[in-house]
Amino acid sequence: MELTSNPVFTVFAVCAAVLCIRMIVVGHYTGVTRMRRGVYLNPEDAQAFAKKEESASVEHPDVDRGLRAHRNDLESTLPFLAIGLVYVLMGPPVLLAKILMITFTVLRCVFSFFYIKGLQPWRSATFLLAELCLLIMLVQILWWGLLS
Repeated sequence: MELTSNPVFTVFAVCAAVLCIRMIVVGHYTGVTRMRRGVYLNPEDAQAFAKKEESASVEHPDVDRGLRAHRNDLESTLPFLAIGLVYVLMGPPVLLAKILMITFTVLRCVFSFFYIKGLQPWRSATFLLAELCLLIMLVQILWWGLLS
């Protein structure tokens, strides 16, 4: 079967695009927050954008939160891209694959909002549920690999 006609691949591709767009948005949020706060760690940035001779010695807490959210995106989105592609190639049940991938994507989008806003326990709950989706895919991949 050609990949582009595989309904699971189509869902994976859309989810991957949404997750990458979200990751880019969180990265830009961090940059915009840095500009709004006028805090730059690199001397050339402080001079060019804030007209300051010296750069900041520590990150502003709002900028730091955005950086942590972005790092968390990398730690979760990149594994999804690899796991999801292998999962698609393994030929999983279509409905289950769609549920897992769409649920993961929605949870990660909501997670980013909760992270930026500092909302607990929602941030942790969405993180754990999204990780559960990945874990289910991984277990199925392992099961498939061991039985092949």
